[in-house]
Amino acid sequence: MSKNRLKKIYDYRHTLWNMSVSQLKAKYSGSILGISWAIINPLLITLAVTFIFTQVMKTEIRCFSLFVLSVLLPWFFFASAISESATAMKQNIGMLRQFTIPKEIIPISMVTSNLLNFLFGFIVMLPFFAIFNLSIIKFLWLLPAVIFLHYIFTLGVCLLFSVANVYFQDLAQILNVGLMFLFWVTPVFYSVESIPLKWQWVILMNPVTCYVSIYRSLLYAGNSGSLFIWFLCFAFAFLSITSGFFFFYRKESDILKHI
Repeated sequence: MSKNRLKKIYDYRHTLWNMSVSQLKAKYSGSILGISWAIINPLLITLAVTFIFTQVMKTEIRCFSLFVLSVLLPWFFFASAISESATAMKQNIGMLRQFTIPKEIIPISMVTSNLLNFLFGFIVMLPFFAIFNLSIIKFLWLLPAVIFLHYIFTLGVCLLFSVANVYFQDLAQILNVGLMFLFWVTPVFYSVESIPLKWQWVILMNPVTCYVSIYRSLLYAGNSGSLFIWFLCFAFAFLSITSGFFFFYRKESDILKHI
């Protein structure tokens, strides 16, 4: 990405922020509980899964609800951002035609809106993780780093899908199935170590695994996570954002022709 392009995005930072906030408000428009759903949805899923795993499958994982929630909140951010960004260009065709804002502002605002939604639920739940395991407090300074890398990784993927969906009309439907598959090969309800050794490579090939592993280490286990997993987080974020912007800039001139 050129410096001029970065400067242009920076010049539109207020527009980006306003769009992100507006999208967040629109998501809960007309809802009585409003943004509280950012925490209610993952909590309900966590409670249901906790009942199945603790009462039916008899898991021995301590405080299974927090074990799941430490990963489920970040997963919701990732999945929601991708689902919404895939249709972002088509839904904002009027804005693209009427204004001269950088086109990438639209998917960036989608991801940022979902980040704000994630942070709300995250901040609400953080005290519960601290009560469960006080040792996490000394590692909280690492949380902004993994959130930032997770955001950059998600943004790169969203930039790619926001353009790809313009050319491939069925991508949004395929994406729903893909996210469902990715969900089950992401260690949300289980740990990587619980998978038979010969199948662990399938889980580790999933880029999302490294991010949720760090979240779980910081919020549940009370450690900083392995240096190798941190390296993977950085590498996947760099690869995602560079390939996402490259693909976006290669195709952006034809976006309006194909919508």
